[in-house]
Amino acid sequence: MSEQSWLVIRCPSCLQCSGHRRQKGRCPHCGSALDGTSEVVKVCTSGGELLTEVALANTPSELRDELRARLSSTVPEEQTASISMRALLRKLRDIADEEGVVDVDSVSNHLRKNEVDAPAEGLMEQAEVEGLVLRLDETRWMFFE
Repeated sequence: MSEQSWLVIRCPSCLQCSGHRRQKGRCPHCGSALDGTSEVVKVCTSGGELLTEVALANTPSELRDELRARLSSTVPEEQTASISMRALLRKLRDIADEEGVVDVDSVSNHLRKNEVDAPAEGLMEQAEVEGLVLRLDETRWMFFE
């Protein structure tokens, strides 16, 4: 798998999907261990695609097609693939305060500025899963050095 690949994995315990680099790890929703045999729902090549696919995978099947149509009409495919999650997080680290802390508003502004139509909470949740940030409270995160 290339460095830019992400896996959308369904947790066997809570059945929620989340993005991971590997099949092993922990579910960010329920904390259950992912042992490497969990269902891979989709392989993504960018952070924007990952956020969209995780959202779609966690949407009830009867609403999924409508949500996909709405998302694809608002964000062109080439636009979501234009910036990787790694690049988004690198820029976010640069705008963090002197203690390495960012809040949900600065993350949202950063995503908007980079024309990424994804929830700030989703990006930061994925950064938590990757071990790049620590959640301080519901709206603030601190980057690890």
